[in-house]
Amino acid sequence: MTDLSPASPADEAIRAASPALWEALSPLGRRVRQPVHFLPLQTAEARGKPFNATIGQITDGHGRAVPLPPMAAALGGLDEEERSRAFLYSPVEGMADLRHAWRERQGLPDSSLPIVTVGPEQALGLAAQLFAAPGRPALLIADVTGDRPGLQDLLEIRIGADLLLRLEDRPVGEPLFVVVPPGARRADLVAAAERGPLIVVVDAARPAPDADAGRALFRGLLDASPSLIPLLVEGSEELGFPGGRVGFLTFPFPPDSAVALGLESKVKMVLRAEIGSPSAATQRLVLRSIADHYTR
Repeated sequence: MTDLSPASPADEAIRAASPALWEALSPLGRRVRQPVHFLPLQTAEARGKPFNATIGQITDGHGRAVPLPPMAAALGGLDEEERSRAFLYSPVEGMADLRHAWRERQGLPDSSLPIVTVGPEQALGLAAQLFAAPGRPALLIADVTGDRPGLQDLLEIRIGADLLLRLEDRPVGEPLFVVVPPGARRADLVAAAERGPLIVVVDAARPAPDADAGRALFRGLLDASPSLIPLLVEGSEELGFPGGRVGFLTFPFPPDSAVALGLESKVKMVLRAEIGSPSAATQRLVLRSIADHYTR
């Protein structure tokens, strides 16, 4: 079915910044758009009223959370302000201070603010929904399928992508979605981009001998080819946080650029349709872990 609706500013920004990126977007990735009025109508109408019962959180009337005592005790290691924020809603894209703190750790000046997800698996799933499509080729390099079997199911069963066995099998001119481990060969990926648009998801949340290997590969792929668009997936387990239940998805564009904000708006709409906001409590704990890491 042809989309006859006018292009949104986000779509125009993506198309202008990178024709290959626009071509690589899935039908869902092109179709999903953030409305001008992102907040629900009820929430907008209730602003400024004496009583507001449209949002599922309890506050003291001054913006501070009122958790049950056992819940507050469970986060007793946080100071009062952190603990209050842990029981309030998070923005769909994640808390700004955590996103900035993680980006500072990354040391990637030309990348976007990372989007917070419920673990690296969800970050991988979001990337797949934006760039993989029914009948399109996709590839999971090396032992990615062994460590993330759910990703293969997502691509084959839910999305209906055509899984390839080797990078050399990619069709000429057709966009390819590929997930690679931190140790993937940069030269192979750059060569594959000569055959058409290539979305390379660097799965840096996987174990690697060098903790910075995933970021190093992502950094090496930046501006390697106009047809190659790297994405970076990470998880908070590198801080020793149990289970790695906070993930991060980073795009290869400056944080305030129109294309980065356009991609972020699309991700936010998919997130809102799936789970809404990520857990504020885990985000506060990860942020505290980052602070503790730097003060050791």
